[in-house]
Amino acid sequence: MPKSKKETYHVFLSYSHRNAELVGVLAQKLKVAGLKVWLDKWILIPGQQWRRAMALGLDSAKSCAVCIGEKTPKGWFEEEIGKALNKQTKDKSFRVIPVLLPGSRSLNVKDFLELRTWVNFRNGIDDEWALHVLVSGIKGIPPGPPQTKGYNIPPVNKIREKLIHVRKLMDERLIDKQVGIESQRKLVDKLIKM
Repeated sequence: MPKSKKETYHVFLSYSHRNAELVGVLAQKLKVAGLKVWLDKWILIPGQQWRRAMALGLDSAKSCAVCIGEKTPKGWFEEEIGKALNKQTKDKSFRVIPVLLPGSRSLNVKDFLELRTWVNFRNGIDDEWALHVLVSGIKGIPPGPPQTKGYNIPPVNKIREKLIHVRKLMDERLIDKQVGIESQRKLVDKLIKM
C-alpha cells in the first residue's frame, strides 16, 4: 500500500488559550489571504491525543507564528516554542515569527524569540499593515514599504461587504435610491484605485 502524502501547512499557530478568540480571528484573516493554517481547534479531532497531533502539526508546517498576549504562559506553550526553535536550527527555511497581540508588551518576548523580527498587532487585530507583514514572513518574502501612510488601503472584501450593505439598505428603503447610488459609486471608485 502506498504511503499517504503528508499534508503541509504554511503556518502553525502557537498561542495560549487565553488568546484563543484573537488568534481565531487572525487565523481567519490568514486563510482569506490564501494561506493554509494549522490551528488546533480547526485540526484536532475530539478524543485524539493532542500532544502528538500538535507535534506532527508543527512538523508539517513551513513556519510557526508564536502569538504572544498580555501574559506569557508556561508549560506546553514553552515546549512548543522550543520545538519550533529547534526545527529552525535544523531547517534554515523554517521561520519562527513572534506575533505581538493586542495587550502584549515587548518584555513578553523572551529568550531566543527576542532575536527574531516581530510582527506587531498591538494596535489591534485588524491592523492591515501588521497582517501584510505577517503574511510576508510566512511566505518568506520581505514586506516592502507600506503602499500608503498607515497602510489603510481597504481590502476588496471590505468594499464588497459595504456594497452589499448599501444594496440592502436601498432594498429595505432605509436610504434614498440616489444616496445609495452615490455611496456605491464612491465605493467602486475606491475599488478601481486599488
